[in-house]
Amino acid sequence: MKQLVVCLLLVAAVTAQKKKQSAWEMMGKHMETMKEKMDAGIDEMLDDSTDSGLPSEAQEFLLQLKESVCFGVEDKCESDMFFGCNCIQEFQNLGEKCSQIPCNVVNFLLNDFSDILRDFRDNVQSFEEAMELMTEQIYVPMMEAACECSDKLADATFNCIENYDAGVLDMIGRGTYEMIVGMLDLESMKKVMVAALAIHCNEVGEEACYQDFSNQMITWAKMMDKSMDGASKKDCTAYARVDKELAKYFKAMETEDMSKIVKAQYEMSKKAVCTPAKCAKYQANNFYSCCSVEGVDLAAEHELGENIGNILDNAMSLLSTLSEDVEENLVSREDLQTYLSTFDFETLCEGKKGLKEYKKKGKQCRKQRSEYEYGY
Repeated sequence: MKQLVVCLLLVAAVTAQKKKQSAWEMMGKHMETMKEKMDAGIDEMLDDSTDSGLPSEAQEFLLQLKESVCFGVEDKCESDMFFGCNCIQEFQNLGEKCSQIPCNVVNFLLNDFSDILRDFRDNVQSFEEAMELMTEQIYVPMMEAACECSDKLADATFNCIENYDAGVLDMIGRGTYEMIVGMLDLESMKKVMVAALAIHCNEVGEEACYQDFSNQMITWAKMMDKSMDGASKKDCTAYARVDKELAKYFKAMETEDMSKIVKAQYEMSKKAVCTPAKCAKYQANNFYSCCSVEGVDLAAEHELGENIGNILDNAMSLLSTLSEDVEENLVSREDLQTYLSTFDFETLCEGKKGLKEYKKKGKQCRKQRSEYEYGY
């Protein structure tokens, strides 16, 4: 009898081991659950009885907002409820096409947003499909519009924030608004916006880098799908090889310790990008384009990490004054630099066999720099 029990326990243990899910299988289940919740949220958000497909209250607000943000470059402003005369003037100074960016955003929300939500709910069943929808319908059009105006867009945006004079301030108090704005590190925020535009609007040859980044995001999404679908750990076109690192990342997430989470994410990225050498070659060909190389250099030149750090320090300091439950050093500068280093493959892969692939690509791109526009 005792031997039978032992045998049954062994069989149970082996069966349990066989049924143990990989981290990628867990990820797949989590994504399915998340998609179901997002679809349910979209169902609640949409309203087929309105022209915009959005709830009537949201549509009414956007129609009122449209009256403020849709203006001609020659229009005179004496008072405005939502955008304010100072903001109108700042954007008028951008010229006829660029002045319409705020108007185009509102029109997008009124005319296209609900269709995108429906498309996501009804047709998106994979990471790849989600990324295609996001890049084609949101990211690329947004960057195309912003990049045409990138040289003065940040100035207009932050001058608008600093000198905001819309009538709505009478409801919340102009003094309150000025106090809040005065507490924010707007200079660092502006520098981050300038850096982001520089990275995404840079051009290599005749191609804008946001087009290249769009292709990279779709390729990454394909690799995520293959990983969740059970790809071999030897398959360089998937990330199945980082299953152990992904499991450690999940455990780190449970601790809610930002340093542990960032460290786990760093180790996962290093494994995915740097090893083995044949996979590093695939990664370099698909994710370390000249736009990526220039992006790393531009981030350094614009001190992107330093300025994001300033913003986080400012935000944590403000939040900690409002609530004792907020840790002032929730995200340290070291954690931030560790995270940002995962985008610099030449630094990330130091000491790994895959490093030569990125060094070779980086050298080639920097040598060609004089041949294409590098004006940021």
